[in-house]
Amino acid sequence: MLDNIDRMLLTLLKEDAKRKYSELGEVVHLSPPAVHERVKKLERAGVIRKYTVEIDREALGLVLQAFVRIHISRIPCEEVARVLQTFPEVVECFSSAGEESMLIKVQTSSPLLLEELLNHIRQIAGVVRAQTSIILTTHFQRDNIVIDA
Repeated sequence: MLDNIDRMLLTLLKEDAKRKYSELGEVVHLSPPAVHERVKKLERAGVIRKYTVEIDREALGLVLQAFVRIHISRIPCEEVARVLQTFPEVVECFSSAGEESMLIKVQTSSPLLLEELLNHIRQIAGVVRAQTSIILTTHFQRDNIVIDA
């Protein structure tokens, strides 16, 4: 079970995973070795799974984002997901309840590449229809879990 100090450490590390244990210790009122042990405990428990880098997709030329609603028939979503996972342009993939079977988020550098990707998706066994909504603006994005401290 997580206590308030663990939750505070998670919040601080989510903001900046490169923070020094001495900095973290000042905030949570623990010594750097005590903070180190807590972080290691969170890693061993699987609460902290990895440390990552946030990359500016536009700096890489990935200026076009879209949601694609995929309708499938007579095949499990997992099989379609395995194929979708081979396309680097597909950055998120969900099974969904409702009219469509799956929802994916894609990133490409141009409308032409989006069209090529959609043509590949429509050729996947079991895919009946793929409907696309191009993202114009991302007003905000939360990729973090709310950690009540």
